[in-house]
Amino acid sequence: MQKSKIVVMLATAALLAGALTLLFGGASVMAQEDPNVIGDLALVKYVCPTDVGESGTTIPAVCDDANDPNSAPVIPVGDPLSFIYAVSYSCPDGAVCEPLNPISVTIVDTQLPGTTPSVFGPLTDGGTPGQIDPGDTWLYKVRGVTAANLATPSSIPTPPITGCANQTGGSRPTYQNFASVTAPGQSQPDPAAYCNPIAPATATATNTPVTPAPTATATNTPVTPAATATATNTPIPGPTPTPVPVPIPEPVTVVLFGTGLAALSAALAARKRSGK
Repeated sequence: MQKSKIVVMLATAALLAGALTLLFGGASVMAQEDPNVIGDLALVKYVCPTDVGESGTTIPAVCDDANDPNSAPVIPVGDPLSFIYAVSYSCPDGAVCEPLNPISVTIVDTQLPGTTPSVFGPLTDGGTPGQIDPGDTWLYKVRGVTAANLATPSSIPTPPITGCANQTGGSRPTYQNFASVTAPGQSQPDPAAYCNPIAPATATATNTPVTPAPTATATNTPVTPAATATATNTPIPGPTPTPVPVPIPEPVTVVLFGTGLAALSAALAARKRSGK
């Protein structure tokens, strides 16, 4: 009796197994998995020292993923700047992943709050054209911005870090941001960085004492007076005067009488005595 029950139970189990096999086409119920609607997303962010334009399907050679802030590219203040976000889509083994609409991808950037990157184009686009299939990589971009002055921390939402140690000029303030992507799955954040050129050294004024020029010493050399010219009154010859004949007076005969004659005689005698 007991053996009959066991046989009936085994037969029932066999019939049930056969029915399930026919129902699911030979596939094991345990092996059947539900579709995974969203696969895995990955993101790589690039810094581009140029305006990449409105559309494109490649990553320009000048762009750098700049994960290492010490090797970040150097971009002068105010130069054109773009960011490219490469979003890759993959599907786990054994899962069935739905393709994604490119516009359903949302990118969040820590240094660009409120900015929505636009679709740049497919880097690879297999499977469903215009859709992001497992194995595809699509590009998104932010353009129309300029390099910030990193010497002023308030120029970016998150203060600069110290980087660019491997660049000319050594360590200095460096831009760094992180971006992540959702659709609605979320990727791990990926960083990017850049820095400004090193500021030229400012010439320091050196107060070098100036040696005064030697002062000329006045030497009191006696001055020999110039010879004084002696005025010589050299007569200037003039016209020879014409001699004027002196009129000789007519001889005057004086007749002395009396006392006058006596006086004249006495004068003559005195003159004779004096020897004149």
